[in-house]
Amino acid sequence: MSVNYLQKQIGGDNISFEITRDSLYRHFEENMANEMLFRVDCDTEDLWNLYMDSLPEAINPIYRERKVHDCSSCHSFFRHAANVVAVDEDTYELTTLFDCVPHKDYEGVFEALSEFIKEHEIADVFKVDMKTVGHKFDREQLEDGSVIRYNHFYIDIPRKHIGYRRDVADARTTREVLESTTNEISLESVDTVLELISTNSLYRGNEWKDVLEKFRNHLVEVESVDEKDLNRFYWIQSMELGPLISRLKNKSIGTLLVEISFGVPLDEAVSNYETIVAPTNYKRPKAIFTKSMLKRAEEKIDELGFKDSIPRRFAVMEDLSVRDVLFANRDVTPQLQESESLFDRLRGFTTSKVKNFDKVQDVPISDFIDNILPNAQEVELYLDYGLENNFMSLIAPINKDAPSMFKWDNLFSWAYKNNIADSLMKQRVKAMGGDVDVDLRFSIQWNDHEWDKNDLDAHCTEPSGFEIYFSQMRSKKTDGWLDVDIINPENGRPAVENIRYKDKNRMIPGDYKFRVHQYSYRGGDRGFKAEIEFDGRIYNFEYPFKLRQNEYVDVATVTLDENGNFKMKSHLDGQSSNIKEWNMTYNTFVPVSLICYSPNYWGDNAVGNKHVFFMLKDCVNEDRVNPWFNEFLIEELMDHKRVMEALASVAKVEESQNQLSGVGFSLTQRKKVTLKVKTENIERIINVVI
Repeated sequence: MSVNYLQKQIGGDNISFEITRDSLYRHFEENMANEMLFRVDCDTEDLWNLYMDSLPEAINPIYRERKVHDCSSCHSFFRHAANVVAVDEDTYELTTLFDCVPHKDYEGVFEALSEFIKEHEIADVFKVDMKTVGHKFDREQLEDGSVIRYNHFYIDIPRKHIGYRRDVADARTTREVLESTTNEISLESVDTVLELISTNSLYRGNEWKDVLEKFRNHLVEVESVDEKDLNRFYWIQSMELGPLISRLKNKSIGTLLVEISFGVPLDEAVSNYETIVAPTNYKRPKAIFTKSMLKRAEEKIDELGFKDSIPRRFAVMEDLSVRDVLFANRDVTPQLQESESLFDRLRGFTTSKVKNFDKVQDVPISDFIDNILPNAQEVELYLDYGLENNFMSLIAPINKDAPSMFKWDNLFSWAYKNNIADSLMKQRVKAMGGDVDVDLRFSIQWNDHEWDKNDLDAHCTEPSGFEIYFSQMRSKKTDGWLDVDIINPENGRPAVENIRYKDKNRMIPGDYKFRVHQYSYRGGDRGFKAEIEFDGRIYNFEYPFKLRQNEYVDVATVTLDENGNFKMKSHLDGQSSNIKEWNMTYNTFVPVSLICYSPNYWGDNAVGNKHVFFMLKDCVNEDRVNPWFNEFLIEELMDHKRVMEALASVAKVEESQNQLSGVGFSLTQRKKVTLKVKTENIERIINVVI
């Protein structure tokens, strides 16, 4: 406090306190208010006593019963704010409230206060539950009517520094955990996990990538900090990094990092992590490897002479020998190696009036290849939307003279869209524990774009009137079963539900009505996708509209007749003819350029599963392609399978003009494809059963 009236009595026109008070206010506003602020561990009562003891008698005489500066307002200011400091992030030097430029009468006082504060360490963040600490002045009216103005210390508190005891306690805990996290997690462990993430070898690891990169920077930075500055460094870092990174060791990824840091084997540590975060039936898509594994694999590749075998590109017609082809359209036959014999076989064919057969018959794939294909001049494939994930490409070596890394004696490989040969929704249902090896399946999917928290439910009303849904998940009469039910979709993970009928012999003939119910609307407006599968064919549906609370959407009715045959009536326009994939238009007949088995069955080879490929004219792969898969590789490379799998995930398949891409089928699958086949005199449409 300073009393102007008394100042005139003792110091003429001296208004030194007001000048000093205003300087302190400006100093806080300009140099501290926008910075991170902390409290040092000195007692504010000690600071107040030092202040009072350091004031010269000339400016602090007795007024009434106490000294001029001994007022409750300034005393309260000291209790709430006198030990506040800012920290220079480069030098770790402290700035106090008293590092301003006061009136000369207060220079020695402020120097003593500042030095005392800087002798102490940071103990807490600075948070107060008020917008202003102290107040600028107040007045007193004397008996003679005159007014005395009393000036006081005060500062205005920015919103970022307003808080409560719990906020201070949380910040203190965050700083303490950051230090222990730093001591328990090694830089090498962070590098190892970041390496796993970069190769997609860690379940949901990509969600932690940014966090780990920031924590890694912290670990590098802490190495350069002098021990005497560590406390201040940790306080600054805990504020900058925030609770998520500072408390990293308490997170699932932190458990993995700590175990790696303390020498737990990598496989075991990752397995422990996945036990926490992954679903029970999760299967690792990527193998785990480290830099040392990578080095050993690279040495083995060099030793076996496979360095030139790694570069790959899309295969073209000129790459294939006529001996490896089951069928080639006449316009591409001359492009095949050693094509003369096949061309001669077609030379005598002449076209005549085409005969159309309306009735579509089912033909096993073996009969089609052995009896129909040898006489075919042209083949067209009906590109049903259910073939969405049967798209594939044949892959060839860039260096034709390089040795084969594969279990067969040629250099060719293949890759399906999404690296699977089945419906992606079907794969997700299977991954969630749903049964997809059934006679009839109804699956739905949502939450595959932005986070859609809606609770959608799959329903099926059976011929008896019994309805399968989450409240009655299984039908005793038909063995229909809702075997996957999702209530709370996870961010970044598509949600699926599945109703399946394992054996149609247990089903009741009649109508099975499939629909979707919006049980709980939580803001998602993208609708859903659905699949119905029977007789080896998948029918796809999409409802891209908002479902209101308690709204039902009919998808389709599947009818089972008395003879055990399925028919379907769609209630949604789920197979729009203008949808394209890889430059191909769905629901049209597309010319087939070439038909062949997979390379593992060319010539005298017979290794693993056999596939049949239908290469489509002008089909262009639009996706990223794996140049090989581990199951293709020779045994010598399987000791390094983790690295080879990761290498395949990053190696690029070079573009090729007139690439050999189309649709493929594993002969272990149940599938049906519709073909239009032209021979010498007739044209007919057949369903090839695979």
